Amino acid sequence: MVLDKRRAHLLSIIRQSTTPIPTKNLVDKLKVSQRTIYYDLDHINSWLDDQGLDPIENKHGKGVFLPETSKNKIIISNEESFDVWQYQLSKPERELIIKAKILLEEDNASMKTFMEITGMSRGTIAKALRIIKQEFEQHGLILHYKKAEGYHLTGAEEVKRKILSDLLSTIFSNEEWHNARHEIYKMVQPDSNDSSQKTDRRDNVKSLLYEAEKEMGLTLTDEMVEMLSLQILIITRRIQSESFIHVDPEEKGILKQTEAYQASLLITQKLEYLWNLLFPDDEVCFITMNILGSKVQHDDFSRYTKQEMTGLRHVVQRMISDFQTYSCVIFDDRKGLEENLISHIKPTYYRLKYGVQIANELADSIQENYQDIYHLTKRVMMHLEYYVGEPIPDEEVAYITLHFGGWLTKEKKKVETKFKAIIVCENGIGTSNMLKSQLENLIAGLDVTATLSMREYQSGHYQSDIIFSTNFIKPKDTPVIHVPAILTNLEKEHVMQRMNELFYSKGLPKNSTDHLMDVIELHATVHEKDGLRRALHQLLDNKTPGTKELRKPMLNELLTDQTIQFKDSVANWEEAITFAAQPLIDQHSIHSHYVDAMIENVKELGPYIVIAPRIAIPHARPETGVERLGMSLLRLKEPVYFSEKEKHFAQLIIVLAAIDNQTHLKALAQLTEVLSNEENVDHLIAANDSDSVIQLINQYVQA
Repeated sequence: MVLDKRRAHLLSIIRQSTTPIPTKNLVDKLKVSQRTIYYDLDHINSWLDDQGLDPIENKHGKGVFLPETSKNKIIISNEESFDVWQYQLSKPERELIIKAKILLEEDNASMKTFMEITGMSRGTIAKALRIIKQEFEQHGLILHYKKAEGYHLTGAEEVKRKILSDLLSTIFSNEEWHNARHEIYKMVQPDSNDSSQKTDRRDNVKSLLYEAEKEMGLTLTDEMVEMLSLQILIITRRIQSESFIHVDPEEKGILKQTEAYQASLLITQKLEYLWNLLFPDDEVCFITMNILGSKVQHDDFSRYTKQEMTGLRHVVQRMISDFQTYSCVIFDDRKGLEENLISHIKPTYYRLKYGVQIANELADSIQENYQDIYHLTKRVMMHLEYYVGEPIPDEEVAYITLHFGGWLTKEKKKVETKFKAIIVCENGIGTSNMLKSQLENLIAGLDVTATLSMREYQSGHYQSDIIFSTNFIKPKDTPVIHVPAILTNLEKEHVMQRMNELFYSKGLPKNSTDHLMDVIELHATVHEKDGLRRALHQLLDNKTPGTKELRKPMLNELLTDQTIQFKDSVANWEEAITFAAQPLIDQHSIHSHYVDAMIENVKELGPYIVIAPRIAIPHARPETGVERLGMSLLRLKEPVYFSEKEKHFAQLIIVLAAIDNQTHLKALAQLTEVLSNEENVDHLIAANDSDSVIQLINQYVQA
């Protein structure tokens, strides 16, 4: 009996948890039915029984857990093969390993070897090779086969390095690919039967990277140390096979002026001494490119020259200004966001410039959970795109979304600190800050005093009441709550349950879902408690009233017959704002002094509310007179001018009354989609009734 990919992953999740996991959580994590989870648990328990290990147990009302006796025996270190789990490789893993074998070990790239390292049949390998050959050809590489010699790849070394970099990025993007990662580790190590020597070589490189960090005044993320150490080992393999890369002389001159080049020299000179290997200058520059493009946990900007920072700072400042305009928010700590964003933009710039790939296993989750913020971020990325001269991949946009999202979710709270916490997160500055904001907004009185990499946590002593970690940490004196980098509503509920168990002896007050469950169970037999609880939670999450909406309304819920107006002309822009805002006053969404605040903002800050010719979105801070979220639209036949400049005229005046930095973003993102099409703008200006406006809006509204 073997474990397939899903069941191995399921066992990994249960093994790493320090508390029982409700089956509903496993359903949501693996995106399968509850019946499938139970079937998989039975299969895993049969496998554990075959290994002579205690099975997974189910604690009533709590969830499933793996006994410590079993947990201790199946912990897999980085140096051990994942084979002890009899893990079956997925199709992408098989193809990745075969590609790596062809690129790194051409002398050993044979059908027999491919079958051995993947555990697949000759026919399956032959199908994979046909696909791989086509992929190589698309990049200008030719895969040759010669009987008794095996497979050999010809083509530009720069292209081969790019593919190898992509392979590493893919491996680190998939956390569960332990076996694939282990096979790559074996390939990049020198031929030796001495496992300790292999470990020493990788550790040597890591130690030198830590020294290089000090030289550059920054801290790389844990993931980047792993990737760079492998990248450098791969470079040594290519040098040993006399496969060299060439860097443009002009570009070399630029690279040599950076601190990253000095750090690369430090690494290569010491490796030359240790391994009796000569690194050509172009290879030192290639390592420099990869270091410059690495994600950082912390960075010291005082070390950079004014020339290095001026251009990127201007890019970041323009991005923040546009984001504020498009999102209709004003960041309270704009300077802090600017410094935070530069920490990410600098390596992003170099990655784009030099084609360096990084792993972003969070990209899909970010786009799914923060669609509106992602949409706004994508709009402001044009400034970086113009600066670099390259299109910005969605993976990079997703990371920058985290920076803006982290600042948007910060709320001013005057709450007494009850718990001091640290966050251990290996995904870098943006992810750590987003997680920090989510947790501080979720838990009253929580103060996150530090965000650390795993390496920083393990090497230092930090005082806190609780540790939140995206990595597995065995609790010692301080309790640990393991969290994903992006919290869903279900995971937020789990965090609150754990905080309740850890810190509240009497328990937290029951929420509405708990009260409803109690009433239902008094009068009925519930056969599927987890499913009912989840359905009730989702229902109440959408319906519970309060001073703030608990969800983000759609555009067609805000722009209605009552909030859309048509007028031929107005005397001036002040009258336009006043007239446009009247429906929101009539609905008691805003007070009259909110109108005064909007007008005062334009007088003080200029016509920033004119986001595009013909379109103005007046707004002010929530505390200047907003009672509830609202939006109104005034269409003018004759334009009104917000300044003497031709570009500052408007015929569509859309008043926004936001209650915070986030609740209005979904409707605003949908409005942006409507207004980004010139034909739609023409249609709205030509409209004479609200029905035609609403009909157009409905085409862009999706639940």
